Amino acid sequence: MNAVIPDEEKSDADLLADYVKGNVVALDLLVERYRQALFSWFIGMTGSRSDAEDLFQEVWIRIIRNSDRFKNVSFRAWMWQIARNLLIDFRRKRKPDVSLDMVDDEGDHPLLETLVAPNASPREEAERNDLAMRAMQAVGKLPAVQREVFLMRTQGDLPFNEIAKALKIPLNTALGRMHDATTRLKKLLMKEME
Repeated sequence: MNAVIPDEEKSDADLLADYVKGNVVALDLLVERYRQALFSWFIGMTGSRSDAEDLFQEVWIRIIRNSDRFKNVSFRAWMWQIARNLLIDFRRKRKPDVSLDMVDDEGDHPLLETLVAPNASPREEAERNDLAMRAMQAVGKLPAVQREVFLMRTQGDLPFNEIAKALKIPLNTALGRMHDATTRLKKLLMKEME
């Protein structure tokens, strides 16, 4: 007897296959699975909420357009490869100065919002805001290749083998960039506390 698997428990590949067959709810579930990680990564890499929104939407447009070509590999790695390619194209066209402590188009600090715990006391929130702001400034000072790996790992929660695949680099290079990023962040944050 075949048991029906609820959509929420299906793999990414199964949800994409269901979408190709006409189940639009399956695509909604996929988008929700990756909304926070992907959107936060785009904010971290662009420094702009509106650019992040545009890029986030374009990832899903490309996934929809190419969903019938998806071969049952890692959906997550495929999605991140699409995201990275879009970011490369975006940078070629715009060449913006990226600073993670920048205020976005609405006057908010979008990454700060993802780092602040809900239901914190005003004092705790102020301390976390200060620490988060320092951390974001330090992340913004990382070289782009290190920042990219760091944000894919911390914001995207990607395993290193998928980061390496998405960036088309050897696994040891991805690990090395993360190590270099964390070492540099520690130094930057320690220097700031002096």
